[in-house]
Amino acid sequence: MISAVFDSVALLQAAMNENGPAGACLAFVDAGHVKLFISPETLEEIREVLHRPEIRTSVRKLTDEYVLDFIDRLVDKGHMIEGVPNVYQLGRDPKDTPFLNLAITTQVPFIVSRDHHLVDLMKDDAFRKAYPGLAIIDPVAFLKIVRAEIAKEAGSS
Repeated sequence: MISAVFDSVALLQAAMNENGPAGACLAFVDAGHVKLFISPETLEEIREVLHRPEIRTSVRKLTDEYVLDFIDRLVDKGHMIEGVPNVYQLGRDPKDTPFLNLAITTQVPFIVSRDHHLVDLMKDDAFRKAYPGLAIIDPVAFLKIVRAEIAKEAGSS
């Protein structure tokens, strides 16, 4: 099973469009093919993003009830990690720091994101050297990896 952390951008996209790439990534969590790690800090950031007035105005589907159900889904399907240490500080966008620290702490191989503050870390030699087992990739690339892993597991059964 592949383990990952999804950032708030990926989860917002999943909430907005269940049929898009980010929604498909979350569907693999629901199906038990991906182990999603969450923390109280990452949930709070996701909750805050999903309640932003400018987002709620433009995406009518994100009603209070829908957002509550979406957060409950993450809590139900995700693996909650309490007390994540602050081992890395992302100065460019501090709100992304909890996702990085969760990924580093749990040693997941992937952060799924389209946020350029996170994705750009893959161009940072110091970051890649410090965390060689961590890739920050977009939902489309993650889907290819998950589908390949599922096909490989099906072939070896």
